Amino acid sequence: MDADQARTTLMTQHATIRASLEACGALTARFLAGEPVVQELEVAVQDLRREIALHNETENALVRVMLVRTARWGSQLIDRMVEEHRGEHDAMWALLTGSINDVAPRFSELVEELDAHMAAEERTFLAPHVLRPDVIERHG
Repeated sequence: MDADQARTTLMTQHATIRASLEACGALTARFLAGEPVVQELEVAVQDLRREIALHNETENALVRVMLVRTARWGSQLIDRMVEEHRGEHDAMWALLTGSINDVAPRFSELVEELDAHMAAEERTFLAPHVLRPDVIERHG
């Protein structure tokens, strides 16, 4: 997979996660208002967990493969990604851990954190001017 395909894959996953966040947010609001949507919400949150896990695995594999071919510039980006993402991912997983009764009250915090996380990725290593074959090769 080349850099353009990797970027497209990861950006598509971001769109999927954002759609799931919206769906979970709506169900969470209904749940917190006392509506009997617990089963729907549990399924939606489980789907979101899977989407985030898949994205994290895909992101680490694809970006690492794209950038590992480069010299110092690539290893710096990889090191930054791993260091920053580990802490961010751990914090987000903590918000998604537990029963629906645990997750629902902190769901708005998760949405805020995850949206900021994806936006930062899109501004940095997923930016079109960074994750491109010619840019990666030029810095190699």
